[in-house]
Amino acid sequence: MTPLSYFTAAAVSLFVSGFILSDTSAQVLPERNACLPTTSAKSRDANCVQCNAGPISTQASFIRLVEQVRSRKEAYDDVDRRIDAASNNPEVVDLLKGRTLARALYGSDADFIAGGNASRCLQPDNQAALSRAVAFPCDKIPREGLAVLLTAGQSNISNTGAPDQNTKQLYQPHNVFYNFNRFDGKCYIARNPALGTPGDGENVAVRLGDDLIDRKIYKNVLIAPIAIGGTYLEEWRPRGGKYFEIVLAAIAGLRDYNLEPTAILWHQGEFNALAFATNGAEDGTKLNVTTPMKEAGRLSYIRNYLEIIAGIRAADVGAPIFIATATLCGAGPDEIIRSAQASVPNPSLGVYPGPDTDLIGVSMRPDRCHMTHTGTDQHARMWADRLADYSASHSGRRP
Repeated sequence: MTPLSYFTAAAVSLFVSGFILSDTSAQVLPERNACLPTTSAKSRDANCVQCNAGPISTQASFIRLVEQVRSRKEAYDDVDRRIDAASNNPEVVDLLKGRTLARALYGSDADFIAGGNASRCLQPDNQAALSRAVAFPCDKIPREGLAVLLTAGQSNISNTGAPDQNTKQLYQPHNVFYNFNRFDGKCYIARNPALGTPGDGENVAVRLGDDLIDRKIYKNVLIAPIAIGGTYLEEWRPRGGKYFEIVLAAIAGLRDYNLEPTAILWHQGEFNALAFATNGAEDGTKLNVTTPMKEAGRLSYIRNYLEIIAGIRAADVGAPIFIATATLCGAGPDEIIRSAQASVPNPSLGVYPGPDTDLIGVSMRPDRCHMTHTGTDQHARMWADRLADYSASHSGRRP
């Protein structure tokens, strides 16, 4: 299926939900020529250690992939034409124009989160973890029964899991499998904390690799973590978002070694749920969240996910995409974003539900957001269950 037909079908399948795309003039993968605006929220400062203008990579394979995705902008234009008049509520329609909704929900950080020309604020590689890592040539990774798992989203799929409460040690795998590091484009033996994503804690993908091998769902596993904590879904969309280039850089880097994602695991939603769960923005702005704002937020969230999916398909990635249900962080769960997340999967289009991680309650989240050692174990088993279910329902075909 071509990216155009994929996205057209996706739009038609969601007409009943009544959403509308906004900011149709936004560029696909816009040029980054400046480092403004920046964030004012203290909790987001960690993402702004390093401000980058220009392309995220100069690798030829990445530049070609960016141009390919840019050239297929008709996938987004086609959806825009078909759904511009999908909503009959004038207040919802107005909120979904440009950055109106972002400014209603995100306080002083609205332009940073939703701005088409906002700079990327990128953390550097984890040098301490890298110094302990054992390199393994990417082209020597066994291809037999190989899972290549691209894991994306925000903090609960990055390195934020807590160590064992008794030993104070991070979980380390008992099987040998591999970690692609998108920072340097090299492969390593997988261990915690994983390479390619921020943080010094446990990564659910490391436990997941062990689970998949233990259950004999896969013989070999390569994880490619790219999540960035504290990000909103808007920041990952191809049109105007800051971070979709990271997705493309990882895909291009894998392809340099004739590796292709076999599944994409996306876990995101806690920050988008914040306004609805707390009636407040991240910078402390108090909000009066109205019913039209809730509906616009739900539909905008669906739109952002569909745009990310369209961008992935425009990169000729045919792997199944799994969308987690995730809203619990400090407050919640939040039914607005949960409803949006439930609306995105469509098996006929290769998009499937991931785990409902809101079921991992606050007893396994010491800060009411990130997971304990036991919580990360449960999280990994939930992802392994989803991948096992996919394999069973597709006549043993592995994702």
